[in-house]
Amino acid sequence: MSIKKVCLVVAIASTAVLLLNGCTGTSKYQLTPAGQQVQFVDTKPADSCQFIGKAEGRRGSFFSGTKTHSELIRDAAADLLNNAAAMGGNTIYDAQDATMKYVSDLAPTDAIMQGEVYKCP
Repeated sequence: MSIKKVCLVVAIASTAVLLLNGCTGTSKYQLTPAGQQVQFVDTKPADSCQFIGKAEGRRGSFFSGTKTHSELIRDAAADLLNNAAAMGGNTIYDAQDATMKYVSDLAPTDAIMQGEVYKCP
């Protein structure tokens, strides 16, 4: 393959990555109106709260650009809040960073947040 063709392939691939990165946006990781009503708590919810189930929030690192693990986990937390709201919950207990594996803040893998979802009066 000639150098001209190699440069063209690299240019096309780079453009595709940039376009895909722009298409991913942050809309999935913005809190929905319902997600804004969900709260994280550190103490187990009262018996009057109904346990709904466990939920997970994720933020993939592939198209995230140069985000650190802390930034990725914030997006995963927003996704968790939105998912809890979609389940009908308004409280998340025992939320944890369940990522477990990341190389460093410079090259993180997907960020994952998990928690127990409750509906409290």
